[in-house]
Amino acid sequence: MGGKHMKIVLQNIKDNPRALIRRAGYSEHFDSRSGETSYSRRLDRNVFPKFHAYLSERDGGVEVSLHLDQKQPSYGVGHMHSGDYDGPLIERELERIKQSFENASAPLAEEPEQKKGFFGKLFG
Repeated sequence: MGGKHMKIVLQNIKDNPRALIRRAGYSEHFDSRSGETSYSRRLDRNVFPKFHAYLSERDGGVEVSLHLDQKQPSYGVGHMHSGDYDGPLIERELERIKQSFENASAPLAEEPEQKKGFFGKLFG
């Protein structure tokens, strides 16, 4: 994973980050060459372009590192990757991920008061 990715650190996460990123629509991938787990989400039915995210623990929270893969990496001579590492599309996706994590991590609303039956109303 390179250092060019756009990143955000999310604090006070109440659930497993892996489960949260999957709920946000990302598929998990394990790269046996690098030993890294990453997550991707397609923009449409095509394989590319797709968002590509990495999760890591950072400062007591979860760092989400994101870029947009434009096409499949080529591992020959020259550039290995054709991707976008910043811009409004990536900023919006990071915000969407943040909202997804925060909504899933929000404390549950208090239980509504249970309705009392006839005798409960009489005897309190």
